[in-house]
Amino acid sequence: MDLDGLDGSTSPFITLDACDGTLVAALLPALEASQAGDGSVWSKLVSDHTALEARLRQQGIENPENRSTIPWDDATLLFTAVIELTREGRSVPLGDGKARERIGRFPHGDGSPITYMIEFMRPNDQRGALTERIGMDVIIGMLNQLNYGLCDQHVGHQRFNQGRAGMDIRGYLTSEQVAHLRRGLSGRGWSVTADEPIDGGMRDASKNLLAILRAAERRDVGVLLRSHS
Repeated sequence: MDLDGLDGSTSPFITLDACDGTLVAALLPALEASQAGDGSVWSKLVSDHTALEARLRQQGIENPENRSTIPWDDATLLFTAVIELTREGRSVPLGDGKARERIGRFPHGDGSPITYMIEFMRPNDQRGALTERIGMDVIIGMLNQLNYGLCDQHVGHQRFNQGRAGMDIRGYLTSEQVAHLRRGLSGRGWSVTADEPIDGGMRDASKNLLAILRAAERRDVGVLLRSHS
């Protein structure tokens, strides 16, 4: 896996990568404990996950059980550990090229179509059934986790937003959450606010996100959202 390919000189781009979302959730407290000076949580995690140990050794780490000997920042380590790879060592593509390009270069705000969806989504019928309103809350919650779950305002630091070559990991979903979000977005419990600034913007954003989620669901993987320059 070539991390040098994450070129800091290009324009900002949003990428949804296939990942092991369950491992992301396990790595976060281990990295937090290591930052606080307790390496035992990391050591146990690596010893319990032989595939993680093998991945890190393949990337040149001689003693993966000892976080203090791994020279990478937390963003680089997290990305390297959880990204799903093909047999050739490349990241697994999700969706077709058109969907990935449309997700990557959304012409509004911070460039993330997920931010746009969070801002301009509303319940389809505000007087409707309670289940619809709950469904809307769940959808927004998962969109927030995907778009902001590893950002400073949620985790209290910027370790995942200031990685090597400008790597900025913003959030993630597990494979189970991918399936839930795909079902929620495919349903009729949500609509678009009247002040949507881009004609068809929500339709375009949701359509391309759904294409990525369906591809992830078929592979039974989570998704990792990163922004890179």
